[in-house]
Amino acid sequence: MSVDSISVNLPAIPISWRRRLFLLLIVACFAAPLMAAWLLVDRWRPAGSVQHGELLVPARPLDLRFDLAEKSRVDHAALRGRWVLIYPGSAGQCDSRCQTALYDMRQVRLALGKDMGRVVTLLLLDEMPEDKLRQWLVAEHAAMLLGSANAKTRNSLPEAFGQPGLSGDWVYLLDPLGNLLMRYPVTVDPSDMLKDLRRLLRLSKIG
Repeated sequence: MSVDSISVNLPAIPISWRRRLFLLLIVACFAAPLMAAWLLVDRWRPAGSVQHGELLVPARPLDLRFDLAEKSRVDHAALRGRWVLIYPGSAGQCDSRCQTALYDMRQVRLALGKDMGRVVTLLLLDEMPEDKLRQWLVAEHAAMLLGSANAKTRNSLPEAFGQPGLSGDWVYLLDPLGNLLMRYPVTVDPSDMLKDLRRLLRLSKIG
């Protein structure tokens, strides 16, 4: 008996079931990518999204209050709408860590070119600087804001990252809404800080 002569009787699928199967197929086409995305959340991130600083998750609102060297009172509201790079230093002297941090902050801001005005740099001291330090800062970092803050405000920076007492080792970044977002060790390659800042400025709808 030839194969062609064999007839196979397959059960007919009712029209109502055909419609249901077709609908399920359409739903599956849409649901599969969503399910895959859900499974990959927090398990895979493209290399291009990796930041070079230490990210604070979630970002924390910072009640940043300080006195400018010109004696006028300033708080975080005056900086709202700008990205702020902060280095907490000492009024007595600017040691090698301090000098490195201030230099890198200045150069990173200058390297932003047309976006330079969106970023503010701030040296946050424990008290008003001595004359020698003030003169050096005016000569070397004229565009940098210079202010003093109490211990509570200054300590809130490292405490947000769970490491109180290490503020002089880090440069901190605030977003335009006044949230503490990230920090960088003073030993960071400034080009890495620049890459992060450029990415943030490009993606940001504010500041």
